[in-house]
Amino acid sequence: MARETDIEAKRHYLSGYPSLAAFISSDRDRTTLIFKRFDELAARNLLYLQSELSELQAKQRAFDEHDANADLATKQCARNYSEFETAAGQGRNSKQKERMRTVNRIRYTLKEYRKALLFESTLASLPPPSKRVLRAFRTEFFNEGSDGSKGFPTLGGHSADLWDDIDDLVALRVQEDQDRLTRFAQDHLGCLFPVSKDK
Repeated sequence: MARETDIEAKRHYLSGYPSLAAFISSDRDRTTLIFKRFDELAARNLLYLQSELSELQAKQRAFDEHDANADLATKQCARNYSEFETAAGQGRNSKQKERMRTVNRIRYTLKEYRKALLFESTLASLPPPSKRVLRAFRTEFFNEGSDGSKGFPTLGGHSADLWDDIDDLVALRVQEDQDRLTRFAQDHLGCLFPVSKDK
């Protein structure tokens, strides 16, 4: 078993997604599970969904105002779902067909909106990575030498700066609470405890 682990550790991964995924998954503490939150995109998505629902709500209210002065059959559709569904499905009543399309759009959009709200609520409760862990992650990501020399980002294009803004990053797992002295030593005195590359 130990031999298999050694062989796995020595395996060379193609630089890019293969090597980065191998680095992230090799951390037994799972503290390198660091990803971009995309808060700006998420906020814009919620704003669009919110505005779409606002428009749909206004449309539904306009239907209700129209139906208040409509004939008995139309009013019956407003209080009996079976008749509403029949009138919308027959195709003869274009108004009820349009209302049913609106109902279905509301149903779909509301589901997407609430799902997005719950996702963002969960994400908002997750902490950013610690500065120490992020520093180690960036050292690996930018292929920096042991002498501190700059390398190149593991991912290219617009992905090269994904880990630049700590305020837009989320750590899926953080280390157990440590006392202040230990955290200070790890964050500021790491140079006193060099890690051998031969391990």
